[in-house]
Amino acid sequence: MQSRLHCLLAAIILATIGLVPVTVGAQNAITDEVNGTEGKAPLDGKVFIGALGPEGKPKDVEDRFVFGSGTFVSKECELRCDYPARPYFVRQVGEKIEFLSETKCPYKDATIVWRGVVENDTIKGVATWTINRWYWTIERKYEFSGKLRQSVAPLASAD
Repeated sequence: MQSRLHCLLAAIILATIGLVPVTVGAQNAITDEVNGTEGKAPLDGKVFIGALGPEGKPKDVEDRFVFGSGTFVSKECELRCDYPARPYFVRQVGEKIEFLSETKCPYKDATIVWRGVVENDTIKGVATWTINRWYWTIERKYEFSGKLRQSVAPLASAD
């Protein structure tokens, strides 16, 4: 029940600030405007090669940021803690596409909220990692950035 309430609350907040959920096959104005075709999410097929690191410090962990089939994943976070690819939400702001995605570790009470901007062939943003413990919560912010490696068909493998 609490999970459904969180989903409903997130949907209301996202609608209020203008972010649009991306779903494969969905028809929405932003998707159609960015791609010129229906049913393809705006960033699908894009793979960015870059790095991430603690906010304000050097980005020293190499990573690949992959968009496909309406989902986003950090390959490094997937490798380290099995964080799965999850749906992403977008908002067009001029030439930029802002995105938001949240993923949860399947065996810890830990989440990562990814907030980023894609402009031309670059990606940058902040990932907020939160882990809930019995008597405390830890929250850390990580900056990430990268350059576009390739653009592939939306349903093709992005690896």
